[in-house]
Amino acid sequence: MTEARKVYRRWFETGHLTGNLKKRSVKGGVNTVFAQFFSFGTQMISTAVMARLVSPEGFGVVAMVTAITGFVVIFKDLGFSSAVIQNKFVTQKQISTLFWLNIMFSFVISLIILALAPVMVSFYGEPRLFNITLAFAFSISFGGLSLQHNALMKRQMKFKQLSSVRMLNAATSVLIGVALAWMGFDYWAIVGATIAQTVLNVIQLWTVCNWRPNFVFDVARVRHLVRFGAGVTGFDLVNYFSRNADNVLIGRFIGATGLGLYSKSYQLLMLPITQLRGPLTTVALPALSTLQRDPKKYAEFYRRYVFILAFFSMPLVAYLAVFSEEVILLVLGEAWIDVAYIFQLLAYASFIQPVAGSTGLVMITTGQTKRYFIWGVISAIVTVLGYLVGINWGITGIAVSYIVVNYTLLFPALHWSLKGSPVSIYMFLAEIQYPLLFSIISAAACWSTKNFFGNWPDLLLVVVGCSIGSLVYLSLWFISKHTQNKFKGVMEIKSLIFNK
Repeated sequence: MTEARKVYRRWFETGHLTGNLKKRSVKGGVNTVFAQFFSFGTQMISTAVMARLVSPEGFGVVAMVTAITGFVVIFKDLGFSSAVIQNKFVTQKQISTLFWLNIMFSFVISLIILALAPVMVSFYGEPRLFNITLAFAFSISFGGLSLQHNALMKRQMKFKQLSSVRMLNAATSVLIGVALAWMGFDYWAIVGATIAQTVLNVIQLWTVCNWRPNFVFDVARVRHLVRFGAGVTGFDLVNYFSRNADNVLIGRFIGATGLGLYSKSYQLLMLPITQLRGPLTTVALPALSTLQRDPKKYAEFYRRYVFILAFFSMPLVAYLAVFSEEVILLVLGEAWIDVAYIFQLLAYASFIQPVAGSTGLVMITTGQTKRYFIWGVISAIVTVLGYLVGINWGITGIAVSYIVVNYTLLFPALHWSLKGSPVSIYMFLAEIQYPLLFSIISAAACWSTKNFFGNWPDLLLVVVGCSIGSLVYLSLWFISKHTQNKFKGVMEIKSLIFNK
């Protein structure tokens, strides 16, 4: 067998993945979760250290730039990665064409961001943004080199290698960021860590993935992939705009310090949620794409996915809401205590967010990207309108509007996203009902513990309170035969991990 044929079989053929998809998914999920937890640990250390070395204003200045540049960066991938993962058949010429398209758009976007630098300085009235924007422009241009390598590895469900890359990148970039902050570089420490992670990611993906592009550029061969990617990109575009409109409004009308406080509390809340949701979604995207022609198996896989997501994410967010003050003091320090209330409000909004966001995965993996984009537009309009109303009451008003919008859109989102798919609204609600109810009950136990032992040291109070809450949560799964069977589904993962 020629070397070219070996490379083709390794990166393009997917028939072998269906043989034991459940085991592959679990193994991949475990590897990814392990990497996520490692990344979570390093980021928590980084957050705790840098929050004490970098001022809230410094975080706010960087957030001003990323709120705008991130909006433009969405065009870099154009949804091609999702298209490669979702499509059953792809060829060397197609992936090579997508690679060069990514390179071209990354370069164009970096030029656009360079042109936006003086505009952002004028909009925010903050001259420090100019050089920060130039630095991010370089990072964006360079990052386009690894998009298709990453997509091919996910398509082949090579999550162990991806996890290794992620862990090394996380550890190295955190060390760089902390070192720069320690030396007094303030907000440049955040910028330096971000750029380092991008550069390291490209180098490592080219090392672990031996696929190389040909010098071909045949747009006709990738039209269907471009159409698919257009829907994903369209959704990402309007979704990013709506999700970051709060940052733009706070930065414009309240200032860098207010934005630093708000954005850091939001990032701290989303950090553990992302570490959980990220690996599950990473595994579910190629798995559900593989099952799209088998509605029964598709529905069963989705049921497991959304239940596992709800089982872990809902109690986690509930406990963060209860111990908001203690978490802020432990991780960020006393200088950030003013954001504890905002952190708690954002937790209320995020309680349902991970599982509600899974409906978008259904539209992507069933090829309904036009429907996906339309919902993104509707959601963005409602969200931005909510922020425009909320900004009249400052940061608190923004956080409250986030809660109202999230729960107002829940059932319309379910109806729009799941209609005509193998998944029903009833199925979705049935899978999250017990995690939701048991999380609320166990959070009440945490709250009672906090009130009873409120004079304890913060760390001890959080550890004891969460331990009691977790004990209550796990005990509730044994109240009936049905809930016991649901809990056994979680425990089944352990057996699959150890090949039992």
